[in-house]
Order: sequence, then structure tokens, then C-alpha cells
Amino acid sequence: MLSKEITPAQEGVNRRFFEAVEELKVLGRLRSLSGFCADSGLSAPRYRELRAKFGVSPVPDAVCRYTYVEADALVSLVTKYRVSPGWLLTGRGKMLRK
Repeated sequence: MLSKEITPAQEGVNRRFFEAVEELKVLGRLRSLSGFCADSGLSAPRYRELRAKFGVSPVPDAVCRYTYVEADALVSLVTKYRVSPGWLLTGRGKMLRK
């Protein structure tokens, strides 16, 4: 069986994804994680599980069957919600583009 080890870079992308979702909710540009998933054609249960592990307020000892946020979710944040791709991937710069 292959190990599901997550690299520090992927963990950072996962965490920034959820930071962006939370910020978009605060700004009123996004209603919920489930709504984002529905609009983007993504599995809401997958992202709720990922949020428990990598979200802004992770659940202690959360077990997650998934190791990464899918590229489709990242593309949706960048194209529909104007999240900076540079920030999303590296953590550098501003989160949101004008």
C-alpha cells in the first residue's frame, strides 16, 4: 500500500485554500464551503473532511482520507473568486487580486 504522506508544500497549499475560503465568506463573496463545492462541481464531503484536518481551525487528531485539495478547486478559487495563484501556491504576496 502506498503511503499518503503529505509534503510541507502541499500542506501549505491545503491550509491556504481554507484560509481563502474563510476570507471569501467574511467578505460575503462566498456563502459556505458546501456552496463553493456545488458551484465548482466538487465533493462537499471530501472538502469537509479536508477542512477538519487542514482548515483554519483544524480538529485535533482529525483523520483524513485525502492528502490534497484538487487542482479543480484551486483553479476555481483563482478564476471565479480572484484569489492570487502566487499566494495560493507559495504564501507570498496578497491573498486577493483586484
